[in-house]
Amino acid sequence: MSDIQSIVIVGGGTAGWLAACYLQRTLGAARQSPLPITLIEPPQAVSLGADLATVPTLRGTMQALGLPERALFTAADATLSNGLRFNGWRRGGAAPDDSFDHPFDIPPPFHGFATTAHWLNLLQRGLTREPMAQACAVQTTLFDGHQSPKLVDSPEYQAPVSYGYQLDAVKLAMLLQQKALERGVRHVQGEVVRVQRGAGGIEAVELADGRRCEASFFIDCTGSRSLLLQQALGVPWVSFADWLPCDRTVSLPLAHGQAHGALRSHTTATAQAAGWTWDMDLQSRRGTGYVYASRFCSEDEAVATLRELGAGHKPLAEPRLQRLRAGHAARAWEANCLALGAAGGFIEPLESTGLYLVEWMLQLFVDHVAPAGNSDACRGRVNRVFGDFYEEMRDFIVAHYALSQRRDTPFWRACTEEATLPPRLAELLALWDSKVPTPTDLDRRLSLFGVANWSYLLAGLQRLPSRGIGLSDHISPEISLKAMAHVQGIRRIAAAQSPTMRDYLLSLDGVVTSHAAH
Repeated sequence: MSDIQSIVIVGGGTAGWLAACYLQRTLGAARQSPLPITLIEPPQAVSLGADLATVPTLRGTMQALGLPERALFTAADATLSNGLRFNGWRRGGAAPDDSFDHPFDIPPPFHGFATTAHWLNLLQRGLTREPMAQACAVQTTLFDGHQSPKLVDSPEYQAPVSYGYQLDAVKLAMLLQQKALERGVRHVQGEVVRVQRGAGGIEAVELADGRRCEASFFIDCTGSRSLLLQQALGVPWVSFADWLPCDRTVSLPLAHGQAHGALRSHTTATAQAAGWTWDMDLQSRRGTGYVYASRFCSEDEAVATLRELGAGHKPLAEPRLQRLRAGHAARAWEANCLALGAAGGFIEPLESTGLYLVEWMLQLFVDHVAPAGNSDACRGRVNRVFGDFYEEMRDFIVAHYALSQRRDTPFWRACTEEATLPPRLAELLALWDSKVPTPTDLDRRLSLFGVANWSYLLAGLQRLPSRGIGLSDHISPEISLKAMAHVQGIRRIAAAQSPTMRDYLLSLDGVVTSHAAH
C-alpha cells in the first residue's frame, strides 16, 4: 500500500487546481475509497485574469481529466493557437522583414530525408529564398489568415494539425476548481501561517484562524514564495539569472479594436529594448504583456512601453506588475512535499510553456509514486530528471537571445556578446555550425523541444551551418523541389479547408465571441 494516504495542496490558481484534478483522477480513481485531497488558498477577489498561451500537451491533459473541450471555449475565454511568431529578434527590425514563425506542426519527411534537409539543399544551391517555416511546415499558412487549426467538424481535442490554446488563466483555474469539487476535493479558504514539521517532513499546516490541516503528503503551489519547499523544508534555489536576466513582467488586458474583427490564431512575441512583449487574442479581449530585465528598464518605462504598443485600444484594467525568478529548486520533491509551478521552478513563458511545466511535473510524480509511494529511490530519480529537464528548457530559451544579431541596447549586448553560454548549449551550437540538427544530437531530450523546434529557431535567427550541409551532394535538386511542392500542395488544401478562428467559434453553439470595441 502506498504511504500517500491523504494530500494537502497549499495554493490555488491553475497549478493548484490542475494538481487537484490530476491527482484525484490518477491516484484516487482505483482506490476503494476516495483519496482525501484538500486544497487551501486565501480568499481571493475575482478579477480579470492573466493571459495564458499553452502548448499542445494541454489537450491530452484536459481530455484525460474528462473535461469537454467546449468548456474551455465557454468558460475560459479560449481561442486556438497554431504556434508563435517572433518579431524583431534577429536585428530589431520591423515585421515582416524581421520575423520568423515557430508552428506546432513538424515538417513531414519526403523521399527518405527530412523536409528541412531538402530546403537547405535548395537554399545553398540558390534555388529558394523562402523561410523554412513557410517552405517546410503546413501550419504557418494559417497564421496570416487568422485560421483555426480545427475544422468545423473536427472531434473534440482533434484536428488535422497540432494546436494549443490562448485563454484566461483565472477562468481556467475556476473551471478546474469546479471539476475538482464535483469529484470530492475539499476546498479550504484561509491563510497558512505556520508549517509544522516532523521526522518524516511536514506534518500539518496551521491557518490564521487556528485550524490545522494534516496530511501524509503536501503539494506546494504557493508561487515564488515556496512556503513549504523552500521556507519550511529549506530546499535551496538554483538560479538561472546569469543566463536569463528578465526578472519582471507587466501585463495589460485591452479591448479588441473592432466588435467582430478577426481573431489571431497565433501568439506574437516581439523583442523590445529590455526584453520582449507578448500579444494574443482571447475571445473577449486582447492580452498583452512585457517580460523585461529590471537592470535595464524601470517599472515606469515598462508600463509606458506596453501602453504605447496598445495605443488605440481601451485598457480593461490597470497594469499588473509581477516579479520573476528564473531557475528551479535544487530538489522539487523533498521528504513528503512536492513543489509545482513557480514554487518548484520558473522559465520565462517565451515558448508558452508555463502550464506545461506543471503538467510535466505531475506526470513525472505520478509515474514514480505507485506502488512504492514516498520512497527514497523514486524521490531521487524524480529530482535528477527534474534538474536535467529544467536545464534543457533553459538552454532552448537562452538560445533565443544568444543567437540574436541585436547589439542596439545594453540588454541585448548583455544577452549576446557579454554572455557566457551554458556548457551544453555552447556544445550544441558549435555542433550545429557544422551540421543540421538531428535526433541523436539531443541525447537527453527530456523537454518538449526536439529537432524540429531547434530547426525553426536556428533557421529563424539565421544560424544555419556555416558551410552548408553534407547531404547536398547526395540529394538531387529535382527531388528537393518535389518535396517543397508537396508541402505547398498540403498548405493550399489547409488554407482552403480551415475556417477563420472567429468562424470556428461561431460554429460552436453557446460560445460567446462578441468583442468590446475600443
